[in-house]
Amino acid sequence: MTGATVFSRSLVYNLYFSDSLAYIRHTRYTTATSFSTHSPTMWTFAALALLAQVCHVTLAIEMAPYNLVNSAETYEERVYPAQKWVTTSHLSISHHEATSDVMFRKLFNYIDGQNDAAMKIDMTSPVTTLVIPGEGPNCENNFTMSFYVPAAHQDNPPTPTNPEVNIEHRPELHVFSRRFHGFANDEDWIINAAQLHDDLVAAGEEGVDFQTYYTVGYDSPFVIIGRNNEVWFMKKDMN
Repeated sequence: MTGATVFSRSLVYNLYFSDSLAYIRHTRYTTATSFSTHSPTMWTFAALALLAQVCHVTLAIEMAPYNLVNSAETYEERVYPAQKWVTTSHLSISHHEATSDVMFRKLFNYIDGQNDAAMKIDMTSPVTTLVIPGEGPNCENNFTMSFYVPAAHQDNPPTPTNPEVNIEHRPELHVFSRRFHGFANDEDWIINAAQLHDDLVAAGEEGVDFQTYYTVGYDSPFVIIGRNNEVWFMKKDMN
């Protein structure tokens, strides 16, 4: 395991499962105490060092492979090969409630050692969430969040010890993807899914499953600028 991997896992845990405001205050206080007697040059050096660490972690995260089929003005068509993902599900009205703590915590615990090998597994990207909408506006949606299993463990991933977490043998996935930026809330996902729907219909794309969709995140909360999010609609198997 590399130093970048250790930092990455620790960073993700602190971001999702600690009080973020308290963490920021603690960091600000510690930094101020450490550098209060030093020149502004030391502040600049510290900021650049932290930026380099964050960039290094981002570059170190393994991405799920895919093949680009077509690139349109507002969306891409991709094929993700059959791969294993670790997954868990949750019923909720709110996308934010389901994904920000409940499901992510279970999946993070799996890669942090809650598996039959007690193995630490690298964080990967993207984090995908399959959304099966409820039948009415006040009905619960079925959310299924997944982490891509790194290539090093694809052949024999450790078995989760939590019965609510499973290894998914995801078949080849043919998707249409729309990208947008920033911190996404429930409304952002819905708006962008609706826009992708309209763009695909206008383009005459056939065989698209509009009954379900994926929400996809690529960045940790530490990434403030240039955050990447996507919504996916799946193309039906026409065979």
